[in-house]
Amino acid sequence: MTRKLAAALVSVTLWLSAGLSVAAAAQEGGTPKENELVAFLAGFKTLKADFEQATYDQNGRELQNMLGSLVIQRPGRFRWDYQTPYEQLIIADGQKVWFYDVDLEQVTVKPQAQALGNTPGELLSRGGALAENFDVQFSYVRNGLNWYSLEPKARDATFERLSLGMAGGLLLRMEVLDSFGQLTEFYLDHMEVNVDVDPALFKFTPPDGVDVIDETR
Repeated sequence: MTRKLAAALVSVTLWLSAGLSVAAAAQEGGTPKENELVAFLAGFKTLKADFEQATYDQNGRELQNMLGSLVIQRPGRFRWDYQTPYEQLIIADGQKVWFYDVDLEQVTVKPQAQALGNTPGELLSRGGALAENFDVQFSYVRNGLNWYSLEPKARDATFERLSLGMAGGLLLRMEVLDSFGQLTEFYLDHMEVNVDVDPALFKFTPPDGVDVIDETR
């Protein structure tokens, strides 16, 4: 996975794991469809799903396609387990983010605050309601999904637009358009919300013999 792909992945997950307070959700006062989005973001504490991740260049050419599973526990913990086409693991424990490339036998550790950068996660972690950080609107219905467009108000954001596709009150699709015109799509399946999650999933100990690049010191 390239650094750009990893950044897109971490930004979206940190955004989801940061969460919205119920009070912030109540302040939105949006349309019924927009309130569907706010209710989902405010309502879940844990989330488990399988995923497919596809990335496209400016011309719509697919650059990469990856499969795996995802677990999120608020606040600030997540685990992306890539299984195809090669094994990779990304774990956040609330303080650090671990990137483990099995084939390269290499682990990179970053402070979680640094990993957010000027991303969706960082914007929402400042506090406040969605409308304070994003221009939010219901865009359209496509393939049975209600699509929402979130454009950051911060000029230094590292992405142009975040699009969320929902059905039945669940988030099933995500699309991140970065500042270089590259689009990363996430397809979520077999989703479970607010189920028990083993805390050990968010702990990581580097295997013996792997190279560790520690950027937290």
